[in-house]
Amino acid sequence: MPMQIDQNALVKKLGTSTWLVGLLLTALGALGIMLPAVLSTITSVFVGWVLLFAGFLFGFYSYQHYSGAFIGWLKPAVLIITALIFIFTPIAGIATLALLASFYLFTDAFGSFALSHDRYPKASWSWMALNGVFSLLLAIILLIGWPETSAIYLGIFIGISLMFDGFALFMLGMSIKKAD
Repeated sequence: MPMQIDQNALVKKLGTSTWLVGLLLTALGALGIMLPAVLSTITSVFVGWVLLFAGFLFGFYSYQHYSGAFIGWLKPAVLIITALIFIFTPIAGIATLALLASFYLFTDAFGSFALSHDRYPKASWSWMALNGVFSLLLAIILLIGWPETSAIYLGIFIGISLMFDGFALFMLGMSIKKAD
């Protein structure tokens, strides 16, 4: 049996400040589109700090459970080294993130094509095919100039994503505000 969500409780929990968060995310996305290299650098450094934190957590775990075994220290070492590369040479992190994003988009495109093929000739098969085409085009765009254009394209793609997320939250917040 699917879990039922109390819509009224959810709306109250979100509160009317949702529109403000949406507005800020939209503005951040627009700024990222105008300054894509800056947003890409911030993203690379942020991912680096997350990896560094994860490396220290795995290091603590390894110290507790595998202190004498080399294999137990391999994962924390890889995480920490990768983190330091992302933090201190963000260009390498940006290129890596762009490559990962292109692999994700290729996978998404082929997944969409498979769903489209599975749904053909039923309704909405063409929307999945169109999604696959767009994902494939974005993946190709990322790879064509890789790694030279990674900072620009990655920043623009992240900026667009933030703008759409922000717009969706803004509209949600406005509808909550009207309902109150």
